[in-house]
Amino acid sequence: MNNFEVYDLLRYFHNAKKKDGTLFPILGEDSLALTTSLSYLLEDTNFCIKAYSGTGKTVLMEAIINLLPPEYVYTVEHMSETAIWYDEEKINKARFICIPEAQKIPEGIMEIIKTWADGRTATRKVTDVTGRFKLPRTQQLHPKYVLMAVAVENDKGSAMFDAELERRCMIMHTNPTVKQTERVIKHKLLYSASPRTTMSSMKDSDVKKLQKHLITAVRERDEDDATVLKNPCAPFLFNAIPSAFPVARSKVQYLLRLINAIARFYPNEIIRTKIKGITYGLVSPKHNWLGLRIYLNSFVEECLHMPSHGTDILKLFPDTRLDKFGFADSETVKMSEGELKKAAKAAGLPFTKLRPVIAGLLMTGFIELDDDGKRKLYYKSPLINEPVAKINWSDLIEETKNFTRENWPKVADEYIGRCCSSVKIIDPFNGNNLELGERAKTAIDVEDGSYPDVFKSAKDAKHRSYADFLLKAEGDYNEEEDNAVRTYYQKS
Repeated sequence: MNNFEVYDLLRYFHNAKKKDGTLFPILGEDSLALTTSLSYLLEDTNFCIKAYSGTGKTVLMEAIINLLPPEYVYTVEHMSETAIWYDEEKINKARFICIPEAQKIPEGIMEIIKTWADGRTATRKVTDVTGRFKLPRTQQLHPKYVLMAVAVENDKGSAMFDAELERRCMIMHTNPTVKQTERVIKHKLLYSASPRTTMSSMKDSDVKKLQKHLITAVRERDEDDATVLKNPCAPFLFNAIPSAFPVARSKVQYLLRLINAIARFYPNEIIRTKIKGITYGLVSPKHNWLGLRIYLNSFVEECLHMPSHGTDILKLFPDTRLDKFGFADSETVKMSEGELKKAAKAAGLPFTKLRPVIAGLLMTGFIELDDDGKRKLYYKSPLINEPVAKINWSDLIEETKNFTRENWPKVADEYIGRCCSSVKIIDPFNGNNLELGERAKTAIDVEDGSYPDVFKSAKDAKHRSYADFLLKAEGDYNEEEDNAVRTYYQKS
């Protein structure tokens, strides 16, 4: 298999194309794109993208599905409750199920999805009226893993996505901030004004190799004697889990599945051993670091039952500091409901009814209320940052070594030598080279890695001169893009 990095998967999304070959990049949704594709494709996780209409749910889903051969996927479009049963054969042959607008599907189909999520086959009895004797027969839809998108402003969709279904899905939201809105609008305006472009910083041949890489990983997972993954680092991730909230008991599986999916993306790095006929594969500290880097913040928000898009409202408040008595200090910023509405509007958040979101944030302890009888003022709870504990990676690696020696003695030396001695990582968001060691950075404290828009990677932006850029640039630049880079160096 090719030596791909997760960063290459992100590059694919940044260079996503429509079916006609036109470049249509997915920008500003890096964590969502990586978490969805890895968890859904490589670890069989039911996944739901919840967002407002027009925020890129369908585009992202299409990009993920385009990584697979057409016969691997069955797409559920608008249909009646019984229509899905007429495609029994197609569905049972498909490897993945995609539902672009899940809020529009009937309740009967949603019940099938819930049945699949429990690992059970959906069945119904029908009478064959075409024959002479009208014999009854049983139809079966075997368990499938589903990728869904839901428009949160649709009341019907919200009603159908009850707690019973949500606990069976990994859920994430698109980015509705004003910065993301501006990014999307600028792209669409440029697209409407420019000739059709197929130029990208990732060659079609590289995309095909990436597709082959992922398909091979899926097939290896489907084998009868597939490797059973075990994570020696898992016991030492405890500080990152918001254990004060019972829902973490079920949600932690999604974090662990993503880490496993990342390990499957790097099959040559998995240390394998056979015990009583079962092949086990050991997940490395690198895979754990990447999993937390990609998903930790969203995982914590989901564990704490953050109300839909409550994260975006929470960002309107500055952080609250504690005074020496353990209370919010005197400089805490407090906002009325009216001020919150103005701030949300200024930030480009598409809220019309803010009160239910505020009530949800209050109930879950994310914001607190100061009510003097005349005016209600809200402020960010000073305690909400606590669950996102920083992991000391040098300590984690040492603890993992001891755990492996005790529990996996046959491969302990190989695992420690290959996975724990010098842990080199390419950051999945910016392509920077990192190394875990005594001064290891935490997965949530890595530098931003943002760079000027004229460049196609963080590495390209680090060249000191235009001449150096011409010699060493890793991205593919057309004439117009090259002129933009030259102008950038001239100005700087």
